[in-house]
Amino acid sequence: MNGIITPKSNRYYVVQKEPVLLTEQHLRSLSSDDLQPIRLTKPWLQAFGFQPDPSAYSWSFENARLVAGMNCWLCIKSRRYIQYVHELQDLFEEHFHETNLVLTSHSFYI
Repeated sequence: MNGIITPKSNRYYVVQKEPVLLTEQHLRSLSSDDLQPIRLTKPWLQAFGFQPDPSAYSWSFENARLVAGMNCWLCIKSRRYIQYVHELQDLFEEHFHETNLVLTSHSFYI
């Protein structure tokens, strides 16, 4: 990962080829080189409870709506582009005041 991003607890990253919800213990014991961001994909959106519209072009969860772009997602409300799972988690913490998106399923790919 680049040096600009500082990983936070309660965010998903890949650690040793597995998706992991980081804890304070992980942050103390792992270096940022051990962490890889997870690309935000449709299976991850579904795992967080997002539902596609009939065209599968946009996905909604509560009052959040994401529109698919070329290599990212656009949040309609915040106008923020999102590429990674931890960015979606940051978005929910900052704009929707929901600190933890809860996985409803574990059928996703990294």
